[in-house]
Amino acid sequence: MILKEADTKAPQLAELELYLAAPGLPAGTKQHLERELKFLRAGIKGERESAYDIDFYSGASKNRIVIHDLRIEHNGRVAQIDHLILNRLLEVYVLETKHFSEGVSINEQGEFSIWFAGKPRGIPSPLEQNDRHIAVLQDVFKTLDMPTRLGIRLQPSFESLVLVSKNARIGRPEKFDTRRVLKSDHLERWINKNIDSGSPLLMAKVVGVDTLTAIARQLVALHRPLTPDYRARFGLTDEMLRPNPVASTPDMPVAPEPVAATDTEVPTREASGDPTSANAKLTTSKLAKALGVKTAELNERLIGRGLLELRDGKTYITAEGKTAGGEFRMSPKFGPYFLWPADLAV
Repeated sequence: MILKEADTKAPQLAELELYLAAPGLPAGTKQHLERELKFLRAGIKGERESAYDIDFYSGASKNRIVIHDLRIEHNGRVAQIDHLILNRLLEVYVLETKHFSEGVSINEQGEFSIWFAGKPRGIPSPLEQNDRHIAVLQDVFKTLDMPTRLGIRLQPSFESLVLVSKNARIGRPEKFDTRRVLKSDHLERWINKNIDSGSPLLMAKVVGVDTLTAIARQLVALHRPLTPDYRARFGLTDEMLRPNPVASTPDMPVAPEPVAATDTEVPTREASGDPTSANAKLTTSKLAKALGVKTAELNERLIGRGLLELRDGKTYITAEGKTAGGEFRMSPKFGPYFLWPADLAV
């Protein structure tokens, strides 16, 4: 059973894309933003790949509950957990997902290195990272409403695993134990082996599906998502992000939204944009101005409502967006853009 899906990262992707399109962005800042965008996309890809393997078995099981993308704050500490699997034996599998496109190496001291642009680069140990997550979870479980047996409050056991892409290369040392670093398609084998080799006393902790669901819902209720402040992190100023006035005309958005080159709608003349007209349609930038918000904020709202979506770094209008009256347009001079009803509720 899947109790919680991963939170959408579409607003973060859209925000980074918009910042990268700013004409006044310094070269160094642009490089940092491009790297952040690359890492974000890689992380999303890795989590999706692992989620598929997790959901295929555990998500379809009536005896397990899956929670994706859980962020908990407790007593000044934070646990940002990619995936959790809970079963009726009160075993909690804490899964950290890493997408290493060029592979990962682990030395005898348990230090991790990834290959980036053909060169090794040290990274924090995801095993240690997961241990910190479990430390927070252990304290959190002490606050939950847990079942009892013979007057004794039942406590979960925790399993820490690091999942990497099934196509990734893993360099393992001879002595340091790396069994808990495994490819995502080996997860089910690990869980079954772990259950089979467990102590018979574990059966005394078996709880019902309803009880397990109630425990998992308490965890989901503690989820506290965090929206990154990219402007503060990368020192972005209004001057850097100010549009180039030469690039705009009365009928075009300042920065046309990137869309798929495969869109084949025939360009037509844009509506006048007169809000008093029953059929008035505005470009995204004009609609943002009419609503009194910035274009970037409006783009985030449109993506959040499902009227637009990001695929491979490009913005597409969705079927829901078209139903709401949105239209794709292509200007020979200014490129692609979108039109929206002047009275669109966002």
